[in-house]
Amino acid sequence: MLSRRSLLVTSLASGFAGCSSRTKNAFVGFAFVATRDSGDIAVVDLAAFALEKRRIKPSGKPVQLIDVPNQDSLITVAENGIVEELKISDLVITKRLRTLVAPDSVWLNWDASTLWALSGDRRKMLAIDRQRLEPIAQWILPEIAGSIAVSPGSEDVAVAFPQSNQIGILRKAAQKSLTMAKLDQAPGLLRFLSNGSMLVVAHRQARQLTMVDTASAKVVVLLPLPVQPENLCFNQDGGQLFITGEGLDGVVVVYPFQSQVAATLLSGKSPGPMAVSNQPQFLFVTSPSTDTVSVLDVRTQKLAAVVAVGSEPRCVVLTPDSQMALVLNQRSGDMAIIRLANIVSKRHKTAPLFTMIPVGSAPVAAVVRSVIV
Repeated sequence: MLSRRSLLVTSLASGFAGCSSRTKNAFVGFAFVATRDSGDIAVVDLAAFALEKRRIKPSGKPVQLIDVPNQDSLITVAENGIVEELKISDLVITKRLRTLVAPDSVWLNWDASTLWALSGDRRKMLAIDRQRLEPIAQWILPEIAGSIAVSPGSEDVAVAFPQSNQIGILRKAAQKSLTMAKLDQAPGLLRFLSNGSMLVVAHRQARQLTMVDTASAKVVVLLPLPVQPENLCFNQDGGQLFITGEGLDGVVVVYPFQSQVAATLLSGKSPGPMAVSNQPQFLFVTSPSTDTVSVLDVRTQKLAAVVAVGSEPRCVVLTPDSQMALVLNQRSGDMAIIRLANIVSKRHKTAPLFTMIPVGSAPVAAVVRSVIV
């Protein structure tokens, strides 16, 4: 959360002055939106539903924003591999990592002390001190890496090696080399379970998941899927994994702790990236080809609503109070806001869009911060 400081204070005060009745029970905070083609970061006041005039200009086109919990900072990752720290209260870039990284490979570890990344040529794995934004260790990799993942509940880090059908697991930063595991298919996306006990490996072409025991680096089970696993989304406690991809206009539900494919739920056409709210539990599934978001009730596993949003939605972010879903529309360059209170399962399965805010060309990532009033 943020304190009422600097530009944020002024903006928040003006927002309340003009719409006190509308924002009586509103979420008080800001959304920071990375706009790739505009090359900057937009700031949206979510109490006033207004775009701030001042924008943040990183050293390259931003493609990823990483929240640093309980700190006055975000990490920005640019298309050119530059990593920088943004001081939120002053809306300024304060630090820059001199080493270029692969922009899709930067992760914050479980205690927010270390950033893990692949080098720009994907031949090294780097451990970066998050506060100083300086490399503190590196590992030479046996081949070009495809992707990495960091455990949300332990020190474990995993790397995918598609050329040799292998993955490598690093259990502690003091470990000199990775423990390798041989798979039967090329690994794609990697995700750890919430307690770090198991690594989920997605195989896009083979349409399957491999569950690997983290401690032993041994394959535990293979789970065939009806889709290519292109988008993965866990619910808050990690007990359910939602998967979308080519092959089916639906969402595959996996219970990872039971190593079980539980259900396949129908959703919009060619479903894409997802996000899940906490309370109530709704799964928001983007459909870039139809400019809609399907809302599935996780409890009943039924379609609750379909919401028409902007052009080519590809990212959904929830506010911390789970009362609003923010949908980033890449082609139309705006952010659609859906109020969860307006989602009511009914015969026509539709829900109104609350508002639309222009944020800039090709919004690709967002972080939401609440404000202490």
